[in-house]
Amino acid sequence: MKAVLFDMDGVLADTEGFYNRRRAAYLAEVLPEYDGPWDFAGSNDKAIWETIVPGDPVLRERLHAGYDVYRAEHPEDYRTLGNPDALAVFAQIKRAGLLVGIASSSEVPMIERMMRETGLIDLVDAYTSGHDVAHHKPAPDVYLACMERLGVRPRECVVVEDSPTGIEAGLAAGAYVVALAQYVAPGTDQSAADLCISRLAELPRELGLPS
Repeated sequence: MKAVLFDMDGVLADTEGFYNRRRAAYLAEVLPEYDGPWDFAGSNDKAIWETIVPGDPVLRERLHAGYDVYRAEHPEDYRTLGNPDALAVFAQIKRAGLLVGIASSSEVPMIERMMRETGLIDLVDAYTSGHDVAHHKPAPDVYLACMERLGVRPRECVVVEDSPTGIEAGLAAGAYVVALAQYVAPGTDQSAADLCISRLAELPRELGLPS
């Protein structure tokens, strides 16, 4: 093992529920007749808005653009949403001589703001966004791109994920996948992962890292 790669939303920050609530508040204002799914954990912007507005690309684009404005007016507070275990876990991984990567479906500015606001930025060796690769999760692209930046091979990597979509992406990349149940909704299927942990703080022990 040479590197540990982390998803961001639902792993390093308890943001999935926040995103769903923020999107629901926006839709209540602009599309009150919407009666589709509300939980989009592990998905990406394009797929989410195609689900919300499946048959009208003009309306979809208008509502999506409006949501970008709404989102900027109601930003994430990573200081409160950040995983309280992350800083200590990252430091322990680095002390063990391993590399740390973040591979997220979120945009690069969001990843960078999360790292700054949670104090992780100096402990991360590489990060990649699903917006900068050809295919979103469950395709392995974002993980393979992060592995390339780290200079490691898939079999040398551990991936930490929460959603079934992310778990599938990590496995497709060829990594050993650890599922984190800390923030997931009850009933979320994480059975495809190689290992499941309840809290991020359990990760170093499960990987056999020195304390």
